[in-house]
Amino acid sequence: MSRTDRNRRTVVLLVLGALALGACRKDEGPERLARAEAKYTALVERGVSPKDPAWDAVITELESVPRDSKAWPEAERRLATLRELRSTPLPRRPLSRPGEPDGGSPSLDEHGHPIGR
Repeated sequence: MSRTDRNRRTVVLLVLGALALGACRKDEGPERLARAEAKYTALVERGVSPKDPAWDAVITELESVPRDSKAWPEAERRLATLRELRSTPLPRRPLSRPGEPDGGSPSLDEHGHPIGR
């Protein structure tokens, strides 16, 4: 066996080894996305406003998903949604509440003046 053949075999083995190590690398994206989804679900169930600082942890977790992960497209979609919700102004609070007598303000008349004063 010539020296060139041995060098060629060595190079091929090194390349195959590097490819095998790269292919064995664990994708952390799904785990990070799952942690973000758990936090997301908890905040939604509690009715936390998207502008609340509690969402920062979800955003940080979503941003930590590696760009080359198979979970990145979903993380990116959720990030875009959260950023849009955070930048959208909240609607004004209603002055009355449906189902309440007189709209929920029994001390005010239909013009907003105090009754009986």
